Amino acid sequence: MRQSARSSAGQLSLLDARAASAADTLEADRRVAPIRQDDRVSGGGTAEPTKRVTEMQSQPNKPYTKRAERRRPRGTGAVFQKGDRWYGQWYVRRKLVKRSLGPVRMTGSRDGLTRTQAEARLRELMLEADAAPPPVAERMTIAEASDRRIKQLTRTGRKPDTTLANYESETRIHFVPHFGAKPVDEITADDVEDFIDGCLDAEDRLDHGLGELSVKSVRNLYVHLNGIFEFAISKGWCHANPCRRVEKPASPEDDDQEIRFLDATELDALLVAATTPVCKHTPATLSRAAQARTLRDIESLEWKQVGERLGCSAATAIYLYRARSDAVLEDDLARVDRSLYLTAAMTGLRQGELLGLRWRDVDWAAQKVRVVRPYVRGKFRTPKSRTSSRAVPMADRVGRELELLFQSSAYQAEDDLVFGHPHTGHPLERSQVSKRFKRTLKRAGVREVRFHDLRHTFGTRCAAAGVPLRTLQAWMGHADIKTTMVYTHYLPGANEAELVNGVFQAEGIKEGIKLSTTAHHVEPQNPDEIRGSA
Repeated sequence: MRQSARSSAGQLSLLDARAASAADTLEADRRVAPIRQDDRVSGGGTAEPTKRVTEMQSQPNKPYTKRAERRRPRGTGAVFQKGDRWYGQWYVRRKLVKRSLGPVRMTGSRDGLTRTQAEARLRELMLEADAAPPPVAERMTIAEASDRRIKQLTRTGRKPDTTLANYESETRIHFVPHFGAKPVDEITADDVEDFIDGCLDAEDRLDHGLGELSVKSVRNLYVHLNGIFEFAISKGWCHANPCRRVEKPASPEDDDQEIRFLDATELDALLVAATTPVCKHTPATLSRAAQARTLRDIESLEWKQVGERLGCSAATAIYLYRARSDAVLEDDLARVDRSLYLTAAMTGLRQGELLGLRWRDVDWAAQKVRVVRPYVRGKFRTPKSRTSSRAVPMADRVGRELELLFQSSAYQAEDDLVFGHPHTGHPLERSQVSKRFKRTLKRAGVREVRFHDLRHTFGTRCAAAGVPLRTLQAWMGHADIKTTMVYTHYLPGANEAELVNGVFQAEGIKEGIKLSTTAHHVEPQNPDEIRGSA
């Protein structure tokens, strides 16, 4: 019993010693740092030392650690005072963020924040930071994002011809001047609306020396811009697409635009006008023509040397060599243009496919014209899609026209172009082909259409003749049958008139009776009958 009493007395003395030591430590802490306002009690003393001493007495084997007890839970941030302001700090995605929370409330004042209010403000800022989207992966401008998108489309198999070339030019001509170096994540819906309004403002564009844009062109720009922002979102360069909050420009005229094509009479008039002489040679031209024949026949110079002596190109030298005083001007290009127009209207080939056509692509035995390598934007390229590489039936009239062109051409090798320049054999320039086509339409007295409408001429006339749409799709090289469906209205219907007559064959209506011959609609011939009825 005495030994147990001595042991209990020893433990109590040990607890008293530890409590006294903890109290001395806390007293030393108070001398070094003032007690915080929130730790004060109404009695003027401190509750913290008594609490900690009590805990030490209840847990004699647990050492007291001041830092471990004051540490905040992980992820709650920290609030500290610097000068007369509260500041908060916390980590967001492993990055330390510091923010000013507000001024410190002084004793006896109602202005400023208490520590509790500063803690509440810190929690608000932390919630806002968690709700905010993550920072963009990379700051990209419209030009840079568009260039990356074009490269990705190229990698995925998109042909770098018309579509991708249009994307590049639209970015350079339209997007870059308006958006400049502004990052895509800073472009708003208001910026997009300003861009569209500027494109539709014809007067403003003319004042700045720019050409007028059609509504269809502006809609295409909108679709392109929308694609750039969707691509930027997928790459993490921005978090929202401002185009989604901007409506596409309305264009009912383009939506309901009818297909334009030439009928048989208009096509024949076009072909006649293409080869009709337009003027006679002038005396100056005949004089230079004599010099060209002398240099070529007598001095045996090459065409390039003849052109240098005459101060012109080799093609012009060939033209002068063929000029005669007894013949009217027959443009060598007119012969090529006539064959080009006829082949376009009777095969449905695109302009680039015609300009890239070679003699080896004309299968005389099978009566087919094969599309292999179109000539688009100054380069020979692979077809637009898998369905664009195809074989189109060659009608007898087209075969005879191409045979005549072959016999009169100086370029008859397998790899020579069918519709190449008659003097050089090089591909024809697309813009010049369109200009000559419009001039020929004007001389023929035919309404103005586009060169592409010759392709619609083929589609509409084949559909009207009863060619199945699937077959027509293959001939025209459409990747989607929906594109070919535009010719549905021209398909002939079997017994359609009889079906409508059957629907409206009601009782009391006899077939063959005309409304104008009924008694009610017959106009009296005798004036007396009219007066009598009155």
